[in-house]
Amino acid sequence: MIIPVIHRIVIKPDKLEETDKTFKRASAAGIIIPDNDDRKRAQAGVDKGVVVSIGPTAFRDFGAECPINVGDYIAYARFAGKHIEDPYTNEEFVALNDEDVISIFRPE
Repeated sequence: MIIPVIHRIVIKPDKLEETDKTFKRASAAGIIIPDNDDRKRAQAGVDKGVVVSIGPTAFRDFGAECPINVGDYIAYARFAGKHIEDPYTNEEFVALNDEDVISIFRPE
C-alpha cells in the first residue's frame, strides 16, 4: 500500500488500452503495442483514475473539507503528478498534489 504524505493523493490511473480510442481499436484487433517510450508518454497523458488514498492535509490549504473520498473516480491535470510503482505489488500509481484534482465523476 502506498500512503501519501502531506497534501498528496494517490490515484490508480486508467489504463491507456481502456481509454484511448486508438489503443482500444488496436487491442480489439489483436495488435500488441510494445511497451516503449511513446507508449509510456501516452500513458502519462491519461488524466482520469480512482482515488486510492488521501494525505492527511489534502485540501486544508483551501479552507474546505476534503471533497473527495477513497474510491472516487476523478479527473486530474494532464501530465500532473509523479508516476510511482508499488514495490510489493508492482502496480502503477500516480501521486498528485491536491490542487491537481479537477473534477469528481459521480452517477446522478
